[in-house]
Amino acid sequence: MVLIITLNPSVDLLYFEPTFRLGVHNRFQNSTIMSAGKGINCSRALSYLGEKATSLSLVGGLSGEFFKKHLENEHFESLYIPIQAETRHSITIMHDDNVHTEIVEAGPKVYPEMKEAIFDRILQIVTEKKIEIISLNGSVNSDDEYFYNDLVYFLRKNTAPETKILADFSRNALQQIVHNATSYPDFIKPNLEEFCQLTGLPFNNKQEVLDYIKENPLPIPYTLVSCGAEGAIAQFSGQLYDVAAPTIDLVNPTGSGDATVAGAIYAFKHHLSDEEVIRFAIASGTANAMENGVGIARREIVNQLLDQVLIEKIE
Repeated sequence: MVLIITLNPSVDLLYFEPTFRLGVHNRFQNSTIMSAGKGINCSRALSYLGEKATSLSLVGGLSGEFFKKHLENEHFESLYIPIQAETRHSITIMHDDNVHTEIVEAGPKVYPEMKEAIFDRILQIVTEKKIEIISLNGSVNSDDEYFYNDLVYFLRKNTAPETKILADFSRNALQQIVHNATSYPDFIKPNLEEFCQLTGLPFNNKQEVLDYIKENPLPIPYTLVSCGAEGAIAQFSGQLYDVAAPTIDLVNPTGSGDATVAGAIYAFKHHLSDEEVIRFAIASGTANAMENGVGIARREIVNQLLDQVLIEKIE
């Protein structure tokens, strides 16, 4: 079983418009409204791949009720931890030849007194459902910079040694889990911007990422650095891979990183080889970028893309 945790979900509004201008009145057509957040998108993408997950989210207020209502027709199980504050909103605008603009609320604060209850609820679900794969997705709005470090340590201490833990978050949380953790997740997936945040260095392309990792191996067993149209660099089980992604007509990149994580989860669940984990991850993320929606990795499209993911071992 798979548990996907979203500690800062959102109600998302997506707009597809020819132009968008600052400082003037923009009149948009109807939006696409959906329940989202990185873990929700990942759960949705996994369901498109044919695997059901249990999704756990923090929700609150009237927007939280709206959020839950929109998940009723999804093909994954949704569980919730109630909070007092309102679930946040996010706006994505695709405009001016695929320029991608986001307006994202910080979301409700997770206070110190909530931490133990959240950890205990997660462990309860892991135990009751015999969870084998746990994915921690997206931000947590907490003043505790070690929140995710403590959660990974807690899970390592209280779950089976073979439990796979994936971490898909960025900024300070990613820096802390890589540089200051006593227990590591099995998998991370920073994009190029997030890898710059992680290292504190400016990277402009895939070759620069590869050169850096050659000299500075990361402590995470499965590290996949996505580099947009250039593909990715993977450091899996100590082996480096240069990965070329399929060429597609881009529709909407929102949620492609979440679908990439879903592809990796699918491959881990089926005990596939390292190269097949890379292949499913990249193909799933690419399939999502071909859709108007978010977190959509249609299995038939993913299957068509698998052979177009080119993987070269770096000796």
